[in-house]
Amino acid sequence: MRRRLPQWSGTLAVKAAAFITVMCCALAALLGVLVHVQVTNQTVGQARDQALQRLTQAAERYEAGDTLRRGAGVDPPGLPRQLRELAVAGDRGTMVADFAGRPTMWAAGPADGDRALAVAVDYSQQARTIAGLDRAILWSSGLAIGATLLVGAFAVTRVTRRLHTTARVARRISAGDLDARVNDPRADP
Repeated sequence: MRRRLPQWSGTLAVKAAAFITVMCCALAALLGVLVHVQVTNQTVGQARDQALQRLTQAAERYEAGDTLRRGAGVDPPGLPRQLRELAVAGDRGTMVADFAGRPTMWAAGPADGDRALAVAVDYSQQARTIAGLDRAILWSSGLAIGATLLVGAFAVTRVTRRLHTTARVARRISAGDLDARVNDPRADP
């Protein structure tokens, strides 16, 4: 048995609802990506600046012969291979990598020719902040899409109901019932 849709629903209502849904999803995705990228860049930039400042302090202590502080060392365990190679080549750089099961912002620079001086800064809080932001974006996008879809469906329903009524009266007139009227209360004088 074929299930029948309500009289007011039709292809126009379905197409309008589909269009509203697609546009809401596209807009939510675009805004979500833009916010995620902006906040991630800002968060990573702040962590990178902090790591580079600690690397500068560690380099000063290393050159002065002082003991390096916790989180700093020459060729420390866990230093990403690519970052070590960059430092050995004479450049400074930063990189986020897992170390001891935690996200870590590494900064490294050259030390004594074929060695790398590096510092590790815990990046866990920043990673949790970004993950929390992503969850908030998903929830708020879903809520916004749902609310917009409900309001859009209501608006489309009102328009399509009038169109269907008018089409029904037009069919009656074309069938010969010249007394058929739309009976729109807004049309009364």
